[in-house]
Amino acid sequence: MFAKYLNKWFRLAGWKQIICALIAGILVGLTLGNKAHYLQPIGMIFIHLIQMLVVPVVMTAIVCAVLSIKDFHKMGKLIAKALVIYSLTMAASATIGVLIANALDVGHGFSMVPSVSEVETVPHLLTLGEILVSFVPTSPVQAFATNNVMQILCFAFLFGVALRMVGEKGKPIQDLFTSLSEVVFRFAKIVVGFAPYGVFALMACVIGQYGLAALLPLIKFVGCVYLSCGLLIIFVYGTVLLFNGINPLRYLRNIGFVLITAFTTSSSAATLPVTMRCARETLRINRSVSDFLLPLGTTLNLNGLAIYLTVAAIFAANMFGVKLGMSQYITLVITTVFAAAGAAAIPGSALIVMSAVMSSVGIPLAAVPIIAGVDRFNDMAQTMTNVAGDLFATTLVAKSENMIDVIKSDERGDESTITV
Repeated sequence: MFAKYLNKWFRLAGWKQIICALIAGILVGLTLGNKAHYLQPIGMIFIHLIQMLVVPVVMTAIVCAVLSIKDFHKMGKLIAKALVIYSLTMAASATIGVLIANALDVGHGFSMVPSVSEVETVPHLLTLGEILVSFVPTSPVQAFATNNVMQILCFAFLFGVALRMVGEKGKPIQDLFTSLSEVVFRFAKIVVGFAPYGVFALMACVIGQYGLAALLPLIKFVGCVYLSCGLLIIFVYGTVLLFNGINPLRYLRNIGFVLITAFTTSSSAATLPVTMRCARETLRINRSVSDFLLPLGTTLNLNGLAIYLTVAAIFAANMFGVKLGMSQYITLVITTVFAAAGAAAIPGSALIVMSAVMSSVGIPLAAVPIIAGVDRFNDMAQTMTNVAGDLFATTLVAKSENMIDVIKSDERGDESTITV
């Protein structure tokens, strides 16, 4: 009997296993409470496994992407289109965050308001020049060791360009990277098979530690972030996809596995191997596009963070009774877009960048410690939205360049691709 159910479990589609694990993790966390932390090693093993893949996936993917593009002018077009989409979607994300936060009046009447004496100094926000400098590694070994995706991307891109320029002499190295890419993605497939168990353990630990009651004082704030992220993904992304001839419902179903992985790991970089596999195998986006733009989007296209920052700013403003006018809202949106784009260069980016965004419109920073208390829950939603935005932008660029395949969904639908 047990073997029968075990066989059914292994025959379930990956995304169905993830959802079952997610629900089971919540139930176990509520049941065990703090004792659920005994499951933490399982969750941490899963996170370490996918973090372990970041360097080989980014390095091989970027080098192979550069080698696969025969026309360097076309590469420039891909980057230009992606940057335009990144800018527009982050501005839309920040605007949605402002509108929803004001509509729900988050932070108004909050009883845990700290004293003004607790207001902290503004942390140093990197300038544009410092951000650009931070993209270039002083040592590729250090970039690999710290999983600095932007620096690895920069090194891999230049390495790929140099390999192309060498020509026939570099053919053995080109073949090596092509083979390595296949091995790395097969390795990623093995790691992804462990996802349901990692998701189960992570959710059980989070719910067991914080419980549902711990969220009640900040439930409106958390709910506002989730609602804003949902509106962006369903309505903004969905509408744009529909106008581009892509079925949004089928598209969301196809990337569901990736979104759940991002939601539970709270790391766009850690989810990157899964994201790239989805783009290549499920969405059928040409690898020369997906392997190049997805790592780039991980560091520059942070739509979820843009929402989180604006909602947090409005929450803090309402807490302290700070009245914001139209000019402050415009400043808030613009600052959020640039701060979010450079967040990958700042350690512990979310809370530090949040402080800088708040200070740009004169909001006290004493709310940051309170917001940090539910940062883990918000981080789940913003990471999921970041990853969704990366896939969305990559899909639009691929569609504009006719570099996405048109194939039919199979009967099961769990490995289906988007219809264009």
